[in-house]
Amino acid sequence: MDCLKKRKKGELITPGKEKKCVERYFFKYAFPCAQVKLKFGSLTQEKYDKLEREFLENNFPDREDLEKCFGAAFRRIKNLAEKRDKEMWDPEVIREYWEENHNTIIDEGDGMYGTASEDFKDLCKIHEAGVIGIDGDKLTVAYGNRRRVVSNFLVPEVELGDKVRIHYAFAIEII
Repeated sequence: MDCLKKRKKGELITPGKEKKCVERYFFKYAFPCAQVKLKFGSLTQEKYDKLEREFLENNFPDREDLEKCFGAAFRRIKNLAEKRDKEMWDPEVIREYWEENHNTIIDEGDGMYGTASEDFKDLCKIHEAGVIGIDGDKLTVAYGNRRRVVSNFLVPEVELGDKVRIHYAFAIEII
């Protein structure tokens, strides 16, 4: 299900047969944000429903739709790409945005994060967490001094003791 093969920290391996690997990777991290965008009115219910269908079918929108739906992220990704002298859709740029820059943006209070509560910001951050419980399609994960329940939809093969990367209400990938 994961288009990025298991890798050492910082190493990105993109299989040649998976033409849309970068879009899939971006979308699995971005979709949880769609729930927030819907709640705050920056995404219509119709558009959210379409994104949700694609997500649940393990599909993904094309680049143009992703850029329209997640404009703030792509503004930041474009800046990062320019600093790295790479294309905006370069796999390393997309990975760096989610795994390294996203939390910093939240901490710095960029955009809506400037007025958000600390609990909300914590939900929006990407965390590495240990799986300490599994109950059907729900995982209990721990990171720092926090525990939270997330969906295992993207990582159905997860096992007790695994480390996962989480975003909002989802375990995104096993690490």
